[in-house]
Amino acid sequence: MTPTRRKRRVQIVCAALLHIPIVAIAAYALANGFEAHVGILTVGLCATVAATLLIVPYIGRIMDGRTVPAAG
Repeated sequence: MTPTRRKRRVQIVCAALLHIPIVAIAAYALANGFEAHVGILTVGLCATVAATLLIVPYIGRIMDGRTVPAAG
């Protein structure tokens, strides 16, 4: 497996794992009245998309061997 393919696989798996909470919230909302939970679904979806957009490029930089500046 090439390094690029390995990197893409890790990025896809991490993005999929980030979507687990929104799937759980959606399942709960469907079981208990969707209309009453639209607000939390919207918040969960926004948080999931934001986290995915932030983590996928970070993983790409790390797996390419580039340095990432320290926080602080």
